[in-house]
Amino acid sequence: MPQKSAPELFAVVHYLHRLSTEGKRGAKMALESCPKCHFIMLEGVLMTIEEHGQNGTIYVSDLAAAVKQPLPAVSRALRQLEQDGLIERITDPNDRRKTLVRPTEKGLDASRQVETAISRYFERVICRIPEEQREQLFSLTGVLLEAVEAENAELQAKLKGENENE
Repeated sequence: MPQKSAPELFAVVHYLHRLSTEGKRGAKMALESCPKCHFIMLEGVLMTIEEHGQNGTIYVSDLAAAVKQPLPAVSRALRQLEQDGLIERITDPNDRRKTLVRPTEKGLDASRQVETAISRYFERVICRIPEEQREQLFSLTGVLLEAVEAENAELQAKLKGENENE
């Protein structure tokens, strides 16, 4: 396969940047009517509870380990979510030294509203693409991501090998 020239490759990178910027701008506008909920932090907590928690809760220490963040940083984020009434921290009834985190109804409701608004925005975006091109888009959905992931894995293995040889 012939290699692409630098201007063509730059155009792809520029396109991806514009797509990301415009997608974020549109999503932000779509969220204007939603409650402010530190969505990224809240979703991170909810997803981690779903993957690693039990009975809708997770230990703060397990949350920090799962998101690979230092405990003080996780505690600061949780404090913000707690102040906004989106999560609550409770003492583990079986071990009073441990703290559990669980979402509040307000947090779950805010998350649902944001997810709905973002989904509706991107549904409207997709409807602007002619059906035939939409089918092409869907058939190619993952090709670029798979290529990027494969390249990243190869680079990571190469860097790991270099670090082991030092």
